[in-house]
Amino acid sequence: MPHGITRTLSWFAPYPVVFDHGAGSNLFDVDGNRYVDCFSNGLSLMHGHAYAPIDEALRAALARGTAWPGASDAQVEFAELLCRRVPGAEQVRFANTGTEATMLAVKMVRHLTGRPLIIKAWDAYHGSYDDLEVGLQGQGEMAGRVALARFGELDSYAAALDRHAGQVAAIIVEPVRYTGVVTPPPDGFLAQLRELARDAAVLFVLDDCLMFRLAEGGSAERFGLEADVTCLGKWVGGGLPVGAILASAEAMEIFDPAGEGGRALYHGGSFNGNVLGMVAGAIAVRDLSSADIARIDAQGDRMRAEIQDAAQECGVPVRTSGVGLGVRALRARRGGRRDRLAGDAASAPGGDDAWCLLRKRRRVRAVHGAHRR
Repeated sequence: MPHGITRTLSWFAPYPVVFDHGAGSNLFDVDGNRYVDCFSNGLSLMHGHAYAPIDEALRAALARGTAWPGASDAQVEFAELLCRRVPGAEQVRFANTGTEATMLAVKMVRHLTGRPLIIKAWDAYHGSYDDLEVGLQGQGEMAGRVALARFGELDSYAAALDRHAGQVAAIIVEPVRYTGVVTPPPDGFLAQLRELARDAAVLFVLDDCLMFRLAEGGSAERFGLEADVTCLGKWVGGGLPVGAILASAEAMEIFDPAGEGGRALYHGGSFNGNVLGMVAGAIAVRDLSSADIARIDAQGDRMRAEIQDAAQECGVPVRTSGVGLGVRALRARRGGRRDRLAGDAASAPGGDDAWCLLRKRRRVRAVHGAHRR
């Protein structure tokens, strides 16, 4: 593997950490060092490492095989659970990751509308797909395929729709912009954006891979939305690779090989809906209740406050942002530039500031670890 890693975010100088096992909110490396896991494998573990109900169910499922070339009761049960949770969802199509889910959603809306263009926000992350990496790391618009707007600025989306009138298939949005500064939407913005899409006769795609944890019905429930297509991934697989798109039965007819016209949109995948992912995912979603979410959100609020207080005590200029247990902390540096310090919880800057925050942050780590079962 190039420099010993197989995902970019695994790199830490001078060499990546090699882990041995995880338990609850802790990770252990091959040298026996313990880490409080504030990353949650990129927000993909809502119940911590080696969550017992999932562990037990997977052990039982393994005896029956791991991947079958057809439907299963586990697929049906998980699909029904997701449709009960997500507002407006009537049918599900399973994939293997959030990236696959957003790729499939883009393919779907382009075929449904016969139009090529997608509008997304600058700095919005929708997976590792060329079209949806537009707007990240300085990449500009992709002519004829992807146009860009500013998250939280409705006029920016309206202008993009005007510039590309008649070409736009859909607007895709993550309800809370997570890359860089965690940015909650301005009050009413998402509902207004949904109406803007409807008025322009373009589809509205909600990428809820990261924020499906904001309510039992995800961010659609939290912010009062009903998307044309909802994309899920991350923790929805219970620690296994699972992605999904949800939409109305009418929209999903495009995948039906027995439908009228007999020309279904092709969607393959040897491990789509594999039994292990379905079993683990159903338990992960089932076991995240409104009460759990309220408790986690309160811990996130407390964590942001603790980080801010610790920084103030240390004399380090830090600003926190986020929603729920999604936390970012940024420190001002010379010239006014701000550097990201944190992902899903606090990670200190270098030098003397680091030692001060590390001492003060013991209480912050205790808050974060408490949300794991």
